[in-house]
Order: sequence, then structure tokens, then C-alpha cells
Amino acid sequence: MFEEASVKRLPLATVDDLMRREPGASLEAALDVFEVFASGSLTDEVYILDDVAGKRIAIAPGAFKEKYRRG
Repeated sequence: MFEEASVKRLPLATVDDLMRREPGASLEAALDVFEVFASGSLTDEVYILDDVAGKRIAIAPGAFKEKYRRG
């Protein structure tokens, strides 16, 4: 059987607050994840998955990820 990965769901307002507290930080740093992936179907939450191929990742709405893109 497959083990279910631990998933945390954060409202976008919560993530906006995190980003305001760390103005120079990347979205990855603020969420403490290896990488943030964009989703075309998510609209109001960021999902954080604790163990995807041994790494902690996030999935965010595409426009939200773009909003905090650095570089």
C-alpha cells in the first residue's frame, strides 16, 4: 500500500501575511519548501506536501505564484 503524504492547506491570505513579514524572501523560503509548483485549477489555497520524492513542496495557484516570483 501507498502511504498518504501529509498535506497542509493554507489560505492565500495567510501566505500573503507570511510574505509581508519576510519582504525579501522567496515564496519557497517563506513556506519552507524545496519548490513551489503552479496549478491552473487551485484558486484560494496553497497546498504543502511534506514528502514528495523525499522533498517538501508546495502547489499554489498559477497567478499567485507569479505574483511572488523573484528574479
